[in-house]
Amino acid sequence: MRFHIEHTTEYRYSAPASESFSELRLRPRDSVRQKVSRHYTRVQPSVLVESHTDYFGNYVETVSIPFRHPNLVVTSVCDVETKPLTDVLEAVDMTVSEARQLYTPERRVLHDFLRPSAFIQFTPGVQELANEFLGAAESFGPALRALNEHLFASLKYRPGVTDAGTTVEQFLVAKEGVCQDFAHLMISVCRAAGIPARYISGYIETDPIPDPDGSANGTALIGATASHAWLEIYCPNGYWVGFDPTNNCLEGERHVQIGVGRDYADVPPLKGIFQGSHAQSLNVQVRVTRHTPPERQPSTEPEESVT
Repeated sequence: MRFHIEHTTEYRYSAPASESFSELRLRPRDSVRQKVSRHYTRVQPSVLVESHTDYFGNYVETVSIPFRHPNLVVTSVCDVETKPLTDVLEAVDMTVSEARQLYTPERRVLHDFLRPSAFIQFTPGVQELANEFLGAAESFGPALRALNEHLFASLKYRPGVTDAGTTVEQFLVAKEGVCQDFAHLMISVCRAAGIPARYISGYIETDPIPDPDGSANGTALIGATASHAWLEIYCPNGYWVGFDPTNNCLEGERHVQIGVGRDYADVPPLKGIFQGSHAQSLNVQVRVTRHTPPERQPSTEPEESVT
């Protein structure tokens, strides 16, 4: 599928900031599952945008504004094509215990995705879920699918009841939150069971899939209008497999990855500091539009005759 994505973030200060510095993670990744054909970032006030690749291989842009400015507007525009994904879980016929043994030779590479981190915690509630769904004798693929389905069924997606600092234990108690909370909880459960898991930030197409007749009766995905979060599990066959517990599905063509990390702290879309007024307001607008190939029009030229 081909998508056109426009992501605009505006910070307004109660009084002009004297200077600011921002770090952006807005450009989707290039990988075997997706390809970016065009991308540009526009900043107001106009300044130079520099870029580099971070520790996890994410594309990062930095913006420094060393003069007074009343607001900061960052617009990221890109065209990206996603590809169909093969369900590699079907080929993994083993128990969770056997999978953990196969991770051992790669523990150094997978270390960051096996340990607690800023938002990933091995609390009693997390450990209880790990014991229930990812016990040593459980079949690897079906167990992960069952956990994904359980989180979807037992927890409610509800924006506004949690914030960026909500812990997994608070989410387990409240049983309401957003995609970031769903992802952090499932990552915590998997890591507590010895299964490598990493956080994914990105976009999803939330509109229903159009039917051939043009009506929108297909499945709609749940997610924030600004961005979405899910996770990837490292399989013993060497593939990272995406799970989206907010929607009870595997990652598919309607998911666009921006960045990967241990948790949200590694891949916020935009973070930074400014000097000046303490008060600011934030406005984020994101549009994810599917490119629909134009229908081929009947030719008006006369057909050539063959004799």
